[in-house]
Amino acid sequence: MTDRQKTRLNQITGRDSRVIKTYLGVIERYESDLLTGKKRTRIDASKLDELTLTASRGKASRSSVLHDFKARFSNISVNEFQECRDTAIAMWQSYLERGGSKPLRTRGYSTRKIPRFAFTQRFEIVYSPELEIRHWLKIRDSVDSKTKGSRCHDKLMIPLSISSYHLNRMKEGEVKTVRIFKDSRRKWWAIFTVTLTIEDLDSTGKPPAVLSIDLGINKAACSVLLTKRGYKQIRYWKQEDKLHRMKVLDERVASLQQEKEHLIANGKNSDSVTTQLRNLSGKRELVSKEYDKKLVRDISDYINDMTEQYDLYVSIGKLKGIRNAARRGNFKGRRYRGMIHRWAFARVREMLGHKLATLGFDPKKYHAVPEQWTSIMCHKCGHKGIRPKQNLFICTTCGLKTNADLNGALNIGKRLIMLIPSLRDENGLGMWLTSKDKAILKARRKKSSSQGKSALPQRTPVSKGESVADPNDQMTLLEPFARSKDPAMVNAVETPSAITPSGECEVMQRTEARSHQRNNVSVKRGKARDTLEDSGLLETGDGSREKGETQKYLQEFTHTPK
Repeated sequence: MTDRQKTRLNQITGRDSRVIKTYLGVIERYESDLLTGKKRTRIDASKLDELTLTASRGKASRSSVLHDFKARFSNISVNEFQECRDTAIAMWQSYLERGGSKPLRTRGYSTRKIPRFAFTQRFEIVYSPELEIRHWLKIRDSVDSKTKGSRCHDKLMIPLSISSYHLNRMKEGEVKTVRIFKDSRRKWWAIFTVTLTIEDLDSTGKPPAVLSIDLGINKAACSVLLTKRGYKQIRYWKQEDKLHRMKVLDERVASLQQEKEHLIANGKNSDSVTTQLRNLSGKRELVSKEYDKKLVRDISDYINDMTEQYDLYVSIGKLKGIRNAARRGNFKGRRYRGMIHRWAFARVREMLGHKLATLGFDPKKYHAVPEQWTSIMCHKCGHKGIRPKQNLFICTTCGLKTNADLNGALNIGKRLIMLIPSLRDENGLGMWLTSKDKAILKARRKKSSSQGKSALPQRTPVSKGESVADPNDQMTLLEPFARSKDPAMVNAVETPSAITPSGECEVMQRTEARSHQRNNVSVKRGKARDTLEDSGLLETGDGSREKGETQKYLQEFTHTPK
């Protein structure tokens, strides 16, 4: 861009930021009068206009207002006032819903320029194949308006550097808004919002089914289809190339860190090594994101094929609090912390939900369910089993031996069936629920006095980190959780009984019984369910979960102006 274009953009974005901050000041002053709705979490835009904008037409004729924005900002149009107003309202409503400090009091707002939305009436994307720069953003320049009987605004042409990927995404829908801002490196960006037209998938007359997805580390995902005729379509999604590339990058980072420490210890300059570390950090993140996108694309295509045969529901595991297990001071080691923080399963979950929505999949049929205890609970009888190694699960009650990832995926699917009444009735997939699951549902219905609560447990007992998986292959990822009296979770960790009166399983039962006696834990038997009194002493061995940082995957495309 030329110096004049940069100057004009600075003036426009600076002026818009002042208008937005002024709106925020008015909202803060008259918040009690502007709030509306049953929960008082929405700002009434019409009342805000009555305080800030004069009007000479229609029923809302106002010759004077308490805060006359038209007199204060003379060169901005009413439409641009409304765009700034909507940006300020969105910021305030975000504060009302999420809490925290008010927008004007948040650190950084005093100096940062706030990008506002500009709608299609104020901008246009121009394609000029005869020029060296083919794509231009033509936007209204209202800083220096001219009066010729009416306001006459200049046009500002901004060159764009758009990749082929972004062009294809923009062709899929209709461009609605644009936001222009400058980052901390003084680089300008244009963010376009594209609205897609999506046709809903028709599932009328198709048999119900649940596709359950269990995310992992060594195996990126395990999926299984639960139907009335049993489970089928078992698939393991592996990304060996990703593991190899991440390992190479981790080794390179470790080598540079050692080199940096050596230079600092000898009093030498380490800026070049620091620059290399910073670049590697960004490269590592890009590699992880690219592989996650490929995984999401493959799974979404597979789900799209399954919808042609079934009335499909998708269940995927969700963990909370796993980052606490990887913090310093938990004596898990650097390797364990690196494994935890490297795995962004929450990003995969969010990206998959967004991708399915763009394909027309009903968002109400995509659920993230709690997956605590799913890898060490038997899907067949509901009792706690053991994992003598990474990929093997053994139930000491019914004798089931199966793949641990498959068992976890089946339990995740069962929890979705318990969550949705239409799936757990006799016409749905109620055959997957054991007598223990039905007893849990019955107990929860009696206990809960409110309607519409989930049949799934909301919290899990406290655990102290027993691992039944191979620690060299996959660490224990399910660590401390809040103590709960939820009968579903209490029942899930019931002490297993032996298969036979003698042998290896019997020895295991006696050992566990002695352990319970040492910790003063008593087990009471009830008609509907078993209750373990001291849930604080229970331990978990789930070694296949982790909580990654959630990153919202918005349908917004970012382009770099040249």
